[in-house]
Amino acid sequence: MTNFPCRMVERTVDQSDEPVTIIVIDASSCLMALDIDVDTATTLIALASEDPSNWDEAMTAWPRYRTPAVCEFVSSLPLEETGRGDAMNALSSSDAWVAIDFRDKRIFTGGQFDPVGRNAAFAMVVDESGNQHCPLSVHLPPWWELHEGVAAREVSGRRLSPIDKPHVDREVLYGDAFLTDIATRALTAVASGAWQESDAADDQTARDPLTIAVHRDWLMTPRDDLNGRMPRQLLHGAIGWSDHVTWGQRLRFEDGGPMVAAPCDWAGFETAPMGSQEMCLYFDLCREVIGATWHFLAEQRETSCEIEELIEFLRDVKDDWLHRPFEGGSPPSFILECDRRRVPRGAGVAIEGIDAVQSEQHLADCDCPICEMMAEGMFGVSFTSIDGHHLELDDEFAFSMIESRQAWETQQRENAEFHAEMDRQWAERKSSGETDDPFASVWSGINEDNLNPENSPFSGKLGGQLKMAFMVGEIVSDLETDQTTRDEIRNLNQAFADYRNSKDEQLALRASELKAVLESLADRYPILVSKSADLQSRIDEAMRGEQTNKGDRDLPF
Repeated sequence: MTNFPCRMVERTVDQSDEPVTIIVIDASSCLMALDIDVDTATTLIALASEDPSNWDEAMTAWPRYRTPAVCEFVSSLPLEETGRGDAMNALSSSDAWVAIDFRDKRIFTGGQFDPVGRNAAFAMVVDESGNQHCPLSVHLPPWWELHEGVAAREVSGRRLSPIDKPHVDREVLYGDAFLTDIATRALTAVASGAWQESDAADDQTARDPLTIAVHRDWLMTPRDDLNGRMPRQLLHGAIGWSDHVTWGQRLRFEDGGPMVAAPCDWAGFETAPMGSQEMCLYFDLCREVIGATWHFLAEQRETSCEIEELIEFLRDVKDDWLHRPFEGGSPPSFILECDRRRVPRGAGVAIEGIDAVQSEQHLADCDCPICEMMAEGMFGVSFTSIDGHHLELDDEFAFSMIESRQAWETQQRENAEFHAEMDRQWAERKSSGETDDPFASVWSGINEDNLNPENSPFSGKLGGQLKMAFMVGEIVSDLETDQTTRDEIRNLNQAFADYRNSKDEQLALRASELKAVLESLADRYPILVSKSADLQSRIDEAMRGEQTNKGDRDLPF
């Protein structure tokens, strides 16, 4: 998973009254403006986060970074074409200046212009109460050079290193080259002794080692159509940058800004680097295709199979997978588009530039009351992402989200040491007769809240309901462990939902109904007696609080 360490800070504008000279360089022209304010100059730097190839592309990214602190339309900026010599002279005589070189992917700042940094988030507006708003995120791609506080002459120099931007050949990764490779390896495996001597034809579990081998070999074998690179290399190189840019757009949205997708008509869009979501989905696609291959070959065991027939079948498998719901939510095709256009996926959130929206992922058979509260929107927009933990489950470097083998081996060693230490501590507790459960009941945490209410991150009526939801959730878990009927669990969740959503005039009735359900469950399942009684008493205390104060007050947890 990608960490997002950037803390939003107020953009210090001690030089806000000082004009900034801006130079914009691309392959065909040099533009200059002598009177740009600091906020606009910083926003122009932020545009490089999208890795535009020229000024025309950068202008189309302006809606993703514009805040009330700058002009609405980038075309209104007083940038005029000038010669390189005049531009260099202007920089040399300016008190504060910024030069953005799209051709060689470099940014220079000098004079009194404050450093911005490669990864930063600025509050472009601070209200009268000191609250920060309108975040502007800067996340420069790794292949962009940043030179801050330098002399103007540095702009005329060469790059310090060649541009090393990942080039993702999706025609190979997703096309017939991929399907042919998988089909060829699978046919070879089926003809091998490992398949014949196992139950792989009839037992999916027996196929797992073969699945891992086919998947690993596809990713780790250098290919002529990739100029000697391995497919795995195409998956890496820019995940952190892409995810940071996406996170920046989420900050904008949560502050009230629009959700705007990155343009998809830029040069190089089709071969642009992957983000984490595409990488995770590519793992799933590989497993989907390999699994379908085994199933197809198992059904064809009595007849010969031509590879062309298998490839045609796998094309349909791939297309079907791309467009059917993924884990009960939006299809992979939508997730891939959002990742490549660097926008987060919020349930029901409209995205400028993309027709579809993220569907609600609350599963119909989910019995978790907290999930139900999320599905009702009680905690605001629910954003969804794939964390990629399943890429690490096979303990294979080939599938890992970690780019280098050395870093992966270090993490494997640290994980082994951590688990060994946990096992040692557990053995010590067990031998000493200690009965503390490391996975303690939620009642323990809620009781600690009673002792230290100021430490609780939740407050008000909603916070109290969330704590109650954890308690109901534990009762649901106990019922599932006891293999109760689904109807009893649904009745409990429905009673809790009715209580949570009831109007003032119905609150007493709904509370009584919820308590009745809890009492009924306690009568049938002795393990729930104490939890049911305690939760009923908390409901009573909450009702007494409602009688005292009809406002939004803390519930008694």
